[in-house]
Amino acid sequence: MASLVKGLQVIWQVIQDALSHWTIADPYVLVYDTDENSKKQTYTRQWVIWHLIEHDLHHGGELSFTLGMHGLTGIDI
Repeated sequence: MASLVKGLQVIWQVIQDALSHWTIADPYVLVYDTDENSKKQTYTRQWVIWHLIEHDLHHGGELSFTLGMHGLTGIDI
């Protein structure tokens, strides 16, 4: 469990560092990716950050549910 917590802390530190340097316009900067079918994808930085939050909330809920099944206190999301 400690390695999981450490991993989440590292990820969120990267995000916090990026956000602390962004200007008010930066969340709307476009970023580009290519999917597995070589199709180009365009996202805003804001969308990428929200997607990370959604992902962590989903898995945080799964972890809390699993902990609760074993009589342990869930995490505070």
